[in-house]
Amino acid sequence: MAKATLLFLATDDGLALLSDPAGQGRWLRGPHALQGAAARSVWVDASNPLVTLVIANGRVYRSADGAQTWTELTIGDPLAPGAALYGALRPPSCVGLLSGDSLFLSDDAGACWRELTLPGAFGAFAINDAGRFYGALDTQVLVSDDYGATWEPHGVVLPDSPRALIAAPGMAETVCALAGDRVYAGERSGWRLIAGLPGEAIACIALAGATPTLIAALAGGGTVRGSFDGWEPAIVALPWDGAATVLKPARYHMDIAFAASAAGEIAISTDRGRSWRLARRGLANVHDIAAVRLA
Repeated sequence: MAKATLLFLATDDGLALLSDPAGQGRWLRGPHALQGAAARSVWVDASNPLVTLVIANGRVYRSADGAQTWTELTIGDPLAPGAALYGALRPPSCVGLLSGDSLFLSDDAGACWRELTLPGAFGAFAINDAGRFYGALDTQVLVSDDYGATWEPHGVVLPDSPRALIAAPGMAETVCALAGDRVYAGERSGWRLIAGLPGEAIACIALAGATPTLIAALAGGGTVRGSFDGWEPAIVALPWDGAATVLKPARYHMDIAFAASAAGEIAISTDRGRSWRLARRGLANVHDIAAVRLA
């Protein structure tokens, strides 16, 4: 029997839920939570998809019953603009909340939190699958191997401030940075521009594999695949005109990724970004995606 997939979408009109109950690509609208609130970030506990965290209207909300009821949390009250939730692959119930120069960590899916003071206000953040933390302080990326207790430089400064850091699955020492409109791969020894990008990148993700696959969304529309060695020349069309403003890998399958547009369109790729098909239209502007598959 096919397993159902759930999509949790942080939008300008709260948290929208989509479901593919039979695993056949027929995406149905589910409950609409926190309607009217400007939701900016969402995280779902992959080990217990009933537990959901959302940042909306500058507050953090937690649900333990599949987004039916919500409790407002008081951590980081009020949150800094741009506050966001970041999950880890292992353990799946570990989640971080970045707000200004503070990082709030939870090991139990948001039931309890502890606060860490950062060296400054990070402009981007990532947690890799080995539990290593990365943060961007202006043009310098920092790394922590002790869950944020201490930080040290990760390579030299970048030419632009990263707007996103992308942890490379399965590669503990490598992180990618979307800085300006280019993508860089970096280890502690330094950064290297990933050459051949056929346009300006506005979003980027990495899919797990023997060699991770990079997917970048282009400002002029479409996406492009690549690796640490360079980008493929072909631009892959999206099922809409315009750019994908959000890309998100599926934590439940290494070949699946999702894309969203500012016009409320959602697309899915099941072949590591080689093609996209439309899942849904007619939503509010989408800012974040969390995807889980029910056991």
